[in-house]
Amino acid sequence: MATKFELGIEQAKRQRTKKSLTVILSLVGFLVFTALAYCYLTAFEIVVVQKDYKSEINISIQYGNAIPLGRNRLFFTSAQGQVRVSAEGYKTQILYIESSQSKKILSVALDYADAPVSIMKTQSTPDAIWTINEVNVSSSNNLNIALKPGHYSLKLITRYFEKYEADIEVKPAVGFSEEIALQPVIVPYKIRTVPTGSSVYLDGKLIGISPVTGTMESRVVEIKIAKSKYAELTESVDLSRQNGLLNRSYSLSSAKEVLKVTYNPKGGRLFVNNLEVSPSKRVIIQEASDTSLRYSRPGYDDQTITVKQGAGRIEFNLLPQYGEVFITANVKARVYQEKKFLGETPFRQNFLAVPQAFDVIRDGYAPKKISIDVSKNTKHRTDAQLLTWPQHHLSQSKAEVTNSIGLKLMRFRGKTFDMGAASYVRGQRANEILRKVSFDRAFYLSTKEITEAEYALFNKKANKSTNPVVNISWSDAALYCNWLSEKEGFKPFYSVRAGEVFGVKKESRGYRLPTEAEWEYVARFANKRKPTLFVWGDDYQVEETAGNIADKSAENSVRTYVGDYNDSFKSLAPAGSFGVEKSGLFDMSGNVSEWVTDVLSYEIPDKNTVYTDYMGPSRGRDHVIKGSNFTSASWTELRASFKESSDRALPEVGFRVARYIN
Repeated sequence: MATKFELGIEQAKRQRTKKSLTVILSLVGFLVFTALAYCYLTAFEIVVVQKDYKSEINISIQYGNAIPLGRNRLFFTSAQGQVRVSAEGYKTQILYIESSQSKKILSVALDYADAPVSIMKTQSTPDAIWTINEVNVSSSNNLNIALKPGHYSLKLITRYFEKYEADIEVKPAVGFSEEIALQPVIVPYKIRTVPTGSSVYLDGKLIGISPVTGTMESRVVEIKIAKSKYAELTESVDLSRQNGLLNRSYSLSSAKEVLKVTYNPKGGRLFVNNLEVSPSKRVIIQEASDTSLRYSRPGYDDQTITVKQGAGRIEFNLLPQYGEVFITANVKARVYQEKKFLGETPFRQNFLAVPQAFDVIRDGYAPKKISIDVSKNTKHRTDAQLLTWPQHHLSQSKAEVTNSIGLKLMRFRGKTFDMGAASYVRGQRANEILRKVSFDRAFYLSTKEITEAEYALFNKKANKSTNPVVNISWSDAALYCNWLSEKEGFKPFYSVRAGEVFGVKKESRGYRLPTEAEWEYVARFANKRKPTLFVWGDDYQVEETAGNIADKSAENSVRTYVGDYNDSFKSLAPAGSFGVEKSGLFDMSGNVSEWVTDVLSYEIPDKNTVYTDYMGPSRGRDHVIKGSNFTSASWTELRASFKESSDRALPEVGFRVARYIN
């Protein structure tokens, strides 16, 4: 048993322990209070302001760590945070918070969220136009949109109903909802017909016998007018476009009847009540009245038939009209029509009174086409003047032509003259034998010498310059002519075997080299009063534009030259570089000498004979070369009757082309 002293000591210990606990608890309480006070004082207070409509406010932490201290106070333990503020009927707001920011009271003013607006119509109007405060917001049948709470002016415009107007209030969270009934637009109508007494239908329902009046709701209405023996008439009308009144007047057409028609002869023109229609086997006519049908064809009398209701079938039989045709000709000839032989001239026969065409033909002559507009009971006489083929070709020719490769050729009709030169002529050579020549056949002659570029179309290896082509043989030139003939659709002039020319076809109108007679005629006589010694005339004085001959510019390349003449070309010049000569051609004097068709001959001609279309002997070795060239300087060489001959290509010899016209 403890003593009293021991008990005292134990009691003192308990009191001391109690005091220690009290101090500790007080200290802990102070620290907790201090911490809570710090959190409260440093927490963020969120003050939410609503409009007139009040609803429960919800504050939630979207991001970061925070301790809620009451409904609207948050103590963030993280450096950053995100808070969501929401309320029914309002737009949600998000706050971004930095825990270190000094501003601890955050004010949030909520704005109304859009509320649903739904307006339903009892009638379907797919053409509706909805407006809110005079702004178009929808064209759908019913209105379903979202608006901010408030007061609005609503309008609805439709095609067939009266305009609807109303003031509406859109409430927060609730919005606005209503069902409306529209009033249809009433349209008066007045319908007349010609003839009267017709049945009038609206949308298939008989409303009366014309004329009729009344009213109906606005819409698209189908109007039908019907009357016996008249064609039914229908019209679809949109009443919204009638300015508040439907006023119609209809003229009915007679009903149609099918009439079977036979035509003799066929191929004419049919008129129904003076209106032309297609002359078919079945013709549509009016059932309610008589119909006039007229059938006509050139060369026949018209026929008119009046058809009454129910005729069913008619037949036209036209009576022919005739006129007499009498055809004569300058020679006995055959008359054809559409390749059918009718007889020989003089020819007489009756034909239908329509335009007629005939061909008058005789072998060796160009056919003559004759057109006669034959009239009824009239005599028509015509005389066909036939031309031989040569006469025809000449009559159809032009003074100047350009062919398919661009060559220009001039037409010449030669006159009788003495080709060659007399022995007393200064510079005359023995081969210039005088021969009287004439021309039955007109001919074309190229205005310029054939260029390298033009020759290259035939021989692809040739150069393509505008200089005259040289260093080609007579045969090469003749083969070029044949190539050009075939290209132009002419029979080749030269006969060729194994690539060698062995003869000519004089009847051909194809391209060829000119004859010596043609060349010399053009150089000396064409477009002049009499033949001249030189291309430029009879003066032994070289004219300034005499052509490209051996002049001072060529003194180092030729043995002799004309000292007081300078044409600026040492050798070849482009074809046509000098002025046009009196003949209308270029370079008959100078530039290059030219091959002609003839072979060289020393045969002495008969002085009493005129040689027509002379082409020289048919056989020989060397061919004639005519004209001066860029190496020519003597009066002998410059004369137009001067000629050389060769059987090989030469650097100063080219050619130009010719062809017969007739």
